Amino acid sequence: MRWIFISLVVINLAYLGMQLSEPQQLIEDKTITVPVVSGTAPINLLSEVTEKTTRQTSAPEKSEALCWAVGPYLIEVDAKNMHARLLALDISARLENKAVVVKKEFWVYLEPLANKKMALRKLKELQKRGVDSFVITEGELANGISLGLFAQKESVDRLLKKLAKKKLVPKVKPLERKRNQHWVVAPINKRSVIDEKTRQRLLEGKEKQWKQIRC
Repeated sequence: MRWIFISLVVINLAYLGMQLSEPQQLIEDKTITVPVVSGTAPINLLSEVTEKTTRQTSAPEKSEALCWAVGPYLIEVDAKNMHARLLALDISARLENKAVVVKKEFWVYLEPLANKKMALRKLKELQKRGVDSFVITEGELANGISLGLFAQKESVDRLLKKLAKKKLVPKVKPLERKRNQHWVVAPINKRSVIDEKTRQRLLEGKEKQWKQIRC
């Protein structure tokens, strides 16, 4: 027993010596400081950016509202009658008036003179030279000399060349003749549907047309 005890002591002392003889490994905690700049945008994960982009792309665009328009009516009373018939069917509608150019002309003239007497003197001079003309008696061109009203630009150009040979340099004023047109407009929606049969019945055989427009 004594020798067994002595052997165990010797073995323990040898093991302790081995442990003390080995170099200790030190584990150091390394801390990295990351500077934070204030006022910058927050960092988003790639998954978050992709999800947001997909959500924005898939959002449906708002479509423009459409309306039925019937016309044109040259007489306002006719348009008002159609408007009243739509309201009687519980279809919301409104009247719209539009001025459209129905004819374009070109007025060739000499600029107004100081008074009517001078204008008449100029008129006689032009007539002696074989130039068809007359004195303008009213409007912004009063006391000017009218040399003609033309529907085609080509006719104007021919006259200007002819007058240039007589050393006359007139002015050309474009004129637009407009006419009011009346339309009846009704929005297209589920509450007040205007189907093909209803549209034709409302026309009562008159040569008008329905068309879709942006409200």
